Amino acid sequence: MDYFFTSRVAARRHYEAPSGIALDGTQYTSRSKALKDGTPFFLGADMRPLEPHCSFFYELAKTLEAKSLRDYTYDFLDLDDFLSSLDPPTDLLSATEDDLIAYRDHCIEYRDEPMAPATWKRRRATINRFYDWAVDEARLLDRRPYYRKKNGRDILNWGATSELDVRHLTFEQWWFLDRVGLRGLLPDGKADPAFRSGHALRDSCGGNLSITTGLRLREFSALLDIEVGAPRRDGSAKEVELQAIAKFGLPRTTEIQNATLCELDWYRRTERAGFLRKAAKNLYRQRDELFVVDDVDMRTMKVSGIQDGRRRTYRIKAMKAPLRRITVIEGDHGLESMALFVGRNGRMISSQRWEQIFADAHARAVRIAAEHNLPLEMPGQVRIHDLRHTFAVYMLEQLTELVRAQDEEQQRLTGRAPAYTADHVSRNPFLTVMRLLGHRRPESTMRYLTYKRKTNLLVARAVKDWNDQDRTYADLAARQAGGWAV
Repeated sequence: MDYFFTSRVAARRHYEAPSGIALDGTQYTSRSKALKDGTPFFLGADMRPLEPHCSFFYELAKTLEAKSLRDYTYDFLDLDDFLSSLDPPTDLLSATEDDLIAYRDHCIEYRDEPMAPATWKRRRATINRFYDWAVDEARLLDRRPYYRKKNGRDILNWGATSELDVRHLTFEQWWFLDRVGLRGLLPDGKADPAFRSGHALRDSCGGNLSITTGLRLREFSALLDIEVGAPRRDGSAKEVELQAIAKFGLPRTTEIQNATLCELDWYRRTERAGFLRKAAKNLYRQRDELFVVDDVDMRTMKVSGIQDGRRRTYRIKAMKAPLRRITVIEGDHGLESMALFVGRNGRMISSQRWEQIFADAHARAVRIAAEHNLPLEMPGQVRIHDLRHTFAVYMLEQLTELVRAQDEEQQRLTGRAPAYTADHVSRNPFLTVMRLLGHRRPESTMRYLTYKRKTNLLVARAVKDWNDQDRTYADLAARQAGGWAV
């Protein structure tokens, strides 16, 4: 069996029509009702579509994005390979409950590296989704080969995923990671001659943007430059509307503070300008694969240009990450990416590259701290998502302190204790942080609340350190509380 993923870019670059067939590959893959980019298709030994694989993923492609489709494909193929290796071999539609239990045990116990509960949970979701489709939609089976209870549990259920590991950084840890790990300075503030990086400002700005807004990696890495813009003349914060690049597409507004805007503007005028200038010729050669914008309406936040030979117009907040990656505009030196954060090739940086940048920065920070015998203790691991945790924990603590101060002031002035202040919707710190983070379910934010209660003294001390040296959370919390009705 062979499998492939549909790609308009690959068709445009490599397609050659078979002899005697007049077929434009680019036009065919871009036509109405064409397979969505990233849809997998499977071919048997006779080079014909393999079923039920193709039909199942054709249905999945209606609701899943390319990355999710790829993950499902690899999970699905792993199960298919295991079933064919049994003695006697079997297939997906003939598998029994014992076959699937054997696969579960193989994954969680007998592999060279057994799966963790969270990994198996995703694999189990793939299996459940296939058999739900085979029974309820395709009618290929009369019933599932295994029993499922009404509460959703079944014989494939195993293990409990651990709660969110809420790891945050103190002010000193973040300062050291930023200045030493990302910017390449030494502990005394001098430049390190051994540090080799042409994108220290970019990397530092990405971290500062995440830790001061709570943006996810998938969100801040996909921002367009015009969404953020230059610092405002009155020093006020910039509000950015998120929708398509937010998790689950849940719309929300995030606030970028003036200090962060100034850092971004410095990066924009130096490193980013240099990257774009050097990459202009390369982008021009790829022009046919890009969305070339020739009209930007800042009032309605829309862009218009040519994509796949057609004029297209999009609301910026409705543009998904894959489209943003190929969005360019004609600049002073040729085509320029409209992404805020760009690499040496002039294109938007991938999430994997951002993860590698922070892994390298953490390793450097740990090494420099040890070489200079500093008392600072860096975490054993730092992920970009830890910056979001830092924002969440500190903002929750800061907002809670503001509510307490407002309540005390009201009691002093009126002589009466405020009623239901902790649960009042308009002043509830929990709900405010939930909105700032873009959480869909209260349980997601509740994890931070539980963590705050368990480490109240530690967090309170850390917040004091931040606010003694940096107004990040105090200023933002004050603005959020400014609209509360007491």
